[in-house]
Amino acid sequence: MDKTTTTHTLALDGESVNTDTLLQREWLLTNGTGAFSMGTALGCNTRRYHGLLIAAASPPVGRVLALNQVFDQLILKAPGSDDAEQHVELGSCLFRGDDEQLVHAPQGHQSIAEFKRGLTVQWTYQWGKVTVERELVLHDKAQAITIHYRVAGLKNLGGDATLRVAPMLTLRDFHSLLSRGNAGEFALKSPKHGKKLSVTQGETEITFNSPDGKFTEQPDWWHGITYPRDAYRGQGDREDYFIPGHFNLPLSTEGKLAKASITVALGSKALEPKAKPGRATRIKKALEYLPELADQPVAATALAIAADDFVVQRTLGSKKLTTIMAGYPWFADWGRDTFIALPGLLLSTGRLTAARDTLRAFASSLQDGLVPNRFDDYTNEPHYNTVDASLWYVVAGLAYIEASETSPKWLVKAMTDIVDAYAAGTNAQGHDGRPIPIPIAMDADGLIAAGDDHSQLTWMDAACGGTVFTPRPGKCVEINALWYHALVGLAELLQQGTAKEIDAGDAYAKLAKQVKRSFVSTFWSDDLGRLIDHVRPDGTPDLSLRPNMVFACSLPNSPLPAAKRKAVLAAIKDQLLTSAGLRTLPADDPNYHPHYAGPQYDRDKSYHQGTVWPWPMGAYAEGVLRAGKFSKKAKAEATAVLQPLIDRLLDQGLGQLHEIFDADAGFTGIHEPRGCPAQAWSVAEVVRVLELIETT
Repeated sequence: MDKTTTTHTLALDGESVNTDTLLQREWLLTNGTGAFSMGTALGCNTRRYHGLLIAAASPPVGRVLALNQVFDQLILKAPGSDDAEQHVELGSCLFRGDDEQLVHAPQGHQSIAEFKRGLTVQWTYQWGKVTVERELVLHDKAQAITIHYRVAGLKNLGGDATLRVAPMLTLRDFHSLLSRGNAGEFALKSPKHGKKLSVTQGETEITFNSPDGKFTEQPDWWHGITYPRDAYRGQGDREDYFIPGHFNLPLSTEGKLAKASITVALGSKALEPKAKPGRATRIKKALEYLPELADQPVAATALAIAADDFVVQRTLGSKKLTTIMAGYPWFADWGRDTFIALPGLLLSTGRLTAARDTLRAFASSLQDGLVPNRFDDYTNEPHYNTVDASLWYVVAGLAYIEASETSPKWLVKAMTDIVDAYAAGTNAQGHDGRPIPIPIAMDADGLIAAGDDHSQLTWMDAACGGTVFTPRPGKCVEINALWYHALVGLAELLQQGTAKEIDAGDAYAKLAKQVKRSFVSTFWSDDLGRLIDHVRPDGTPDLSLRPNMVFACSLPNSPLPAAKRKAVLAAIKDQLLTSAGLRTLPADDPNYHPHYAGPQYDRDKSYHQGTVWPWPMGAYAEGVLRAGKFSKKAKAEATAVLQPLIDRLLDQGLGQLHEIFDADAGFTGIHEPRGCPAQAWSVAEVVRVLELIETT
């Protein structure tokens, strides 16, 4: 394992780090295609999305659970004996016992001495004087993994040593579960030499290649593997694994170290164990841009790896387009998430070409001034169901122009098309695909209004069973902060161009002045001393204290005067700020939910009703910087705000940041992580603001 990119080492000491610790920590490996490997540091799968290879059949989607786990054993045979064997189990699964308590079987987890994570993950097992290292390498830009085994301590044991590796498979869509009763036939094909194996179910085929081993066909099923994290989410939590047989990998007992490997790939082509080094090159390049944190020397490397995790390619027809995954394991590339995350993941890490390609990819799908919020996982059909994704596109586009010192005509056109469409009026879709009768449009006061009670066009978009929990119809505070920033930014850009562009820029500047006046008169409350959240179509104000108002403080072009920005930040600090992010409602609000748990309806109901989100913390930190005019004191405060998130990434998150956290801290004082274990904008905003602190 490469020491220069190793960011996490968990050595079991029985106290601060024990098997329970490892079971709760989730790791992630990605490869730039949407494929991933994911599991726990203990090696047990605790959710349906865990597996050694989740391949992307149609990058970055079409995800298939290609290899769930392996049941691997070190088999030691005494010298001169045909029968006396010792089996050292390395893996473990979770089952429910007769009393419904979780039970480990086999017991391989008891031999774990250490877990490491970097660009690969590695477990070290200790059995007497024998040490087994199992390293998982996800191939860059390929639908394949290699498991490398290194065994030390065999030389003085005498006799024979063999690794027996039994693949555990489902070959299913990664959102579903498999039971033997609903499984199709698994077809096996292996040549006589036994070094390769093909397993096919339906249209899915995977191929194993073990240059050092030999496959023995011995079909079997393991029933009732249990996923406790799915149970916590109110989902089905039992699954059956198919085992086609096992590979025997003989180990040399002559030298200090014996090695063996096995490679698994989606498709019919057997791949060699050696993976391409592309990802290490990308991380090294990113480290040229990221600031070093004096007290945490691995932080920059961890952030670089975390940022790279989300950058993938989408195949549309014959074209490969760069895009950003919203989160792992279950999200794909979402427009809103992409453009909120783009400045941090790509611009702050020096990946200007990837940023340009991402902006261009979405520009090619621009429709009536709207960028897609998402592409269907199975049909690639774009969905135009947000009011803010297009405005975040403009934010990202302006940031790209500043970073690259170029202003491509196609990008300027895309941004002006968005602004012009919003001014004239354009129609979005609901999340169910229906056209929304009330358009996204500019009102007479220059502000943007959108949506109805049955739609969820902003980032607070939770809905379940026809119930929209935070519809926010009308004029929303963050939408109009984004609108103002877009008008001012484009005005300044166009006023440097041709006579025609200057005229357009002047028109945007004039409109921006009106928007600035209307923003303050509409959203500022003298009684509350802060901004309100939104104004309904009938003119009724929603006075809720939500983090949405923070963007009026963080964007480079703000419609608020300095004193009011400071008042907004003070209100957020007083009632919404936590160590894990910003609450979506204060604790004294009647709609506040302290915990995110239970079946989907309950979880969706609490999603934006108190639940803490890390990503707006970046905007809060930037607001602090701007309010303090980037002074040394302001930089210290902004860094202190972000530090708990960095600490989580380096500890609890094993190199990633969660999507959300419980609104209330537990009895330990810690806000428990919930939702997606790896979220793009959570990471991106930390990276972006750290780079802003360093360079401004």
